[in-house]
Amino acid sequence: MRALFAKGADSSVLKFLDARTKLAVTLAVAILTVACSGVISQIVIFASSLIYALYLKRPGLLAVLYGLMAVMMAIAALFGLLLEEWLPAMGGITLRALFVPFMRGLSMMNVVMVLAMTTRVEDLLATLERIRLPFCIFLPTAVMLRFIPTFTNDIRQVWETLRIRGWPVGPVMMTCRPLLCARLILAPILFRALKSSETLGVASELKGLGTTKRTMRTDGRTMKTIDARVLSFLFVFTVLTVLAEIFLRHIWAAKITMMH
Repeated sequence: MRALFAKGADSSVLKFLDARTKLAVTLAVAILTVACSGVISQIVIFASSLIYALYLKRPGLLAVLYGLMAVMMAIAALFGLLLEEWLPAMGGITLRALFVPFMRGLSMMNVVMVLAMTTRVEDLLATLERIRLPFCIFLPTAVMLRFIPTFTNDIRQVWETLRIRGWPVGPVMMTCRPLLCARLILAPILFRALKSSETLGVASELKGLGTTKRTMRTDGRTMKTIDARVLSFLFVFTVLTVLAEIFLRHIWAAKITMMH
């Protein structure tokens, strides 16, 4: 578990990207995942975002997050089958209906994780302020992104505390005693998350967020060659996704529906 939360992001090339570049990537992926409904276009978005996330050099964390998403998809499919069995008039849930939403979730998870793990809060807040976002969007976005690494650190501390106290938390214990594991892991994480959210709120107030006075520095990092390369790739990726949505939207749709 210690290796899972190792500081792999410190040596990642993504750390040297400008915050504006990472925000542009996140915004583009968010728009494309919502606008595109074809299977091929969603695969293009997911594959590109996965390549982007692999440069973070956190394979352990990626594996855990993908495992959680797989569990969520399995639970959704199970409830879909039960719903079809009990209420056949509702038609159940097709594989395509589950595939596209989870692909959207995975793609967004990839880009948001990169943004949260490699961007300093000061750079992010300064960038958000420079583009003059409304405060109702600026504050929740800043707190949400700052909460992700804080929440990751809370999970690591809870896990290490359980190991120090002698609890053999692992796949065997989670399988044999799931309720005990849930109580040992989820309850401390919940209380630490509440404490972290309160701390972030107080820190925001102390920094003067929401006041009329400008509190963030206006100077920022200049764009570098790596930013130009990423933005060029983003443009090509956007064009390919749009073309896939226009010309390949109906490929696999019929096949996936027939598999239901």
